[in-house]
Amino acid sequence: MTKTRIATITTQPARVPTCIPHFRPSRLAMVFWLLPLGLSAAGCDVILHIGSVANRDRGIGGGRLDGGSSDGMAETNSGTGGSFVPVVHPLPNRHPAFTSTSKLDLLFMIDDSSSMTPLQEKLRTHLTDFMNVLKSLPGGLPDLHVAVVSSSLGAGKFGDVPGCMPGTAGNVNGSFQHSAACTQLMPGNSFLVSAKDGAGGRVENFTGGDLTAVLSCIANLGENGCGFEHQFESTRLALQRSLLSGDENAGFLRSDAYLGVVMLTDEDDCSVPADSDLFDPSMQTLADPYGGLQSYRCNEFGHKCDQPLPHTVAGLPMTLTGCTSKEDGRLVTVSGFVDFLFSLKASPEKIFVAAIAGPATPYTVGRYSFMLGNGSTEAQPRIEHSCTSGVAGTEYADPGVRIQQLTQAFGPNSFFASICEADLTNTMESLAQQMVGP
Repeated sequence: MTKTRIATITTQPARVPTCIPHFRPSRLAMVFWLLPLGLSAAGCDVILHIGSVANRDRGIGGGRLDGGSSDGMAETNSGTGGSFVPVVHPLPNRHPAFTSTSKLDLLFMIDDSSSMTPLQEKLRTHLTDFMNVLKSLPGGLPDLHVAVVSSSLGAGKFGDVPGCMPGTAGNVNGSFQHSAACTQLMPGNSFLVSAKDGAGGRVENFTGGDLTAVLSCIANLGENGCGFEHQFESTRLALQRSLLSGDENAGFLRSDAYLGVVMLTDEDDCSVPADSDLFDPSMQTLADPYGGLQSYRCNEFGHKCDQPLPHTVAGLPMTLTGCTSKEDGRLVTVSGFVDFLFSLKASPEKIFVAAIAGPATPYTVGRYSFMLGNGSTEAQPRIEHSCTSGVAGTEYADPGVRIQQLTQAFGPNSFFASICEADLTNTMESLAQQMVGP
């Protein structure tokens, strides 16, 4: 089995951001962005990371705000490609070990596309292993904010791609997920808070049990989300919205806290600019420039390898080597997303990024028969799973090329593991140990 990506992203109205801690955009970009809004940089911790002036009106509704922030940087972004010159970040130093007085804003990005239910269940089962490491810190749990966001952000400029339509689980616009079924979370809250009260207890915004149980409930997203996952852009949008006064995500990010991002996904990131036409549902066959309306589009137009990625099925299957993110602007660049995350903190070691995903290798393209909109079938390229597990291979993942590339940018403050491990006990314990420091 494989997931067929049928999705739709819509351009959401741009929300006006205020300040993000510790980031300075280019002076020119700041002037062009602030003046029309009647805003001033005075009094702001820092202005929102907005990239080049040309992109300032993309807003945060799935658009790109991904770099070119230093003076002299150049960038062009469009749904048909472009170029991007990222800020160059050296690998950060290892952050100091956490204690109970440390502040940690922890965001789980959970893929909710087809086939993810058993993989989400594995995560939820082993959240206890993860939280036990945090509870074992000197003095107990740190000062925590914990939130969950899905990978569903639609499919570019198209609002009619099945499974990804606006107003459905296929496009949640970066909202923190907090199901009404999780009754322990107090009304009006979209993320979990657990902090010391100074008298030996804790101040919490949930009732009736341990934080782990409430988080497990919130993390049960199911698999009705968009098949074109936007792991990077959903995370970016959720974090940006958390800095907007009055937004339902507001208050999650704290300027004096560490930021931890943990991604659980069985496919690679396929984030696109909000005006992208990559998921044009009228293109379904190999005679069309984008080929079939399925996940392979993200590989063909988002990755580059030592060998050209095939558009047809001639010579398939074939195994490709040296595959990385294409970074040409067709998909949101990995470098841009890295730049965005670094822009959130004055100290780069205060950011931790982890992923439990498909190994980047092997990277094999096979051929499979796909149903077209007119009822006929056609043999098309499809990426093979890079790992499998479960009964008869019912749990699987595709090569997480861009996902792994993301984690590598954070050096010692990062973690990557295969989602196909039969038992995530060691994975979750190791992830938490790496996060809390030596």
